[in-house]
Amino acid sequence: MKKLILICFILMSFIPYHDNRKDMSLLTKENLWLTIQAMDIKYPEIVFAQAILETGHFKSSNLKSSNNLFGMMMPGVRETVAIKKNHRGFAVYETWMHSVQDYKLYQDYTMRKKNMTRSQYLSFIDRKYSESRGYAKKLRSIIQRHQDILAIQY
Repeated sequence: MKKLILICFILMSFIPYHDNRKDMSLLTKENLWLTIQAMDIKYPEIVFAQAILETGHFKSSNLKSSNNLFGMMMPGVRETVAIKKNHRGFAVYETWMHSVQDYKLYQDYTMRKKNMTRSQYLSFIDRKYSESRGYAKKLRSIIQRHQDILAIQY
C-alpha cells in the first residue's frame, strides 16, 4: 500500500492534467498519513491533524475546488508548487498530494533558521498559522482520536 501511494504521487507529478475526482478517491486518512511520512515532514502527526481540521474531515469546498488540504494562502516569497490562487487568495494545487508537498516547502522555509521542538512548533502554528483560538488544543484532540492511523509506519 505504501509503495502504491508513492508510485501514484510520482506518476501524478508527470501527468499535466488528470481527473480530480480520481485523485480525491485516493484521499483517505491512511493515504494522507503515509504521504506525509514519505515526504519526511517534521512533526507529521501535527500536520496530519492540521489537514483534518482545515478540511473538516475532507469536506471543505477549498479542498474540493483547489486540492488545498491546509488552507494555505498563495505564498509571495517562498518556493511553491501551487499552480495559481483562487478568488479568495488560497493556493490551488493540481492534486492533494501537491498540497502536502507545498506544506513541506512551507515548513522548510519557516524552520530554516531554527530547529523547533515539537511543542515549539505547535505553539508557532497556534500563533502564526491559525486564525482561530484554541488551534493547538483542537490539533491535540485530533491526534488523540486518530492514534490507530498514526501508528501505521511508512
